[in-house]
Amino acid sequence: MAEDGRRFQNRRVTTANEQFALRSPGWVRAFGAAFALAWVYPAFVHPPSGDDFLVPGAIIAVLVVAFVIRTSVSSVVGTADGWLTVRNIWSTRTFRREDIYGVGIDRADGGLGHGRGWALFLVLADGSRHRLDVTESPFLDPFLGRLEAQADEVRAWIDGLPQAFR
Repeated sequence: MAEDGRRFQNRRVTTANEQFALRSPGWVRAFGAAFALAWVYPAFVHPPSGDDFLVPGAIIAVLVVAFVIRTSVSSVVGTADGWLTVRNIWSTRTFRREDIYGVGIDRADGGLGHGRGWALFLVLADGSRHRLDVTESPFLDPFLGRLEAQADEVRAWIDGLPQAFR
């Protein structure tokens, strides 16, 4: 607390026009990169004598690197002037505020049953849906509160409400 009794709030760092952003936490990206490096580095310095370790190790390394790339690329950024940019692993789309009808929580695989978990999706004015990969969670129950909080942030942006300090 400050001497005058006020509490300081730590506002997240954004650009001047960025009203809100959903991104993977920095510690997730850093931990994933460190894990991949720690896993792959010994294989290059002291390669195993047999192929038994090399194949599973390579598979794990590829999966971790894919995870790090995905968490680094995926984001949702809403600007004060009414543009929402959704960066998923394979696409980047920008929507105008008035083109977004709502936000929901649903299976990340679109109900196909592939077990990708749950994520937020935008309902667009034309009736189509667009998934927000950065919000994807493996299970609904333990992550429902986080998904609902993220959905509330997007809804507040759609409604043009000021965003809370973080």
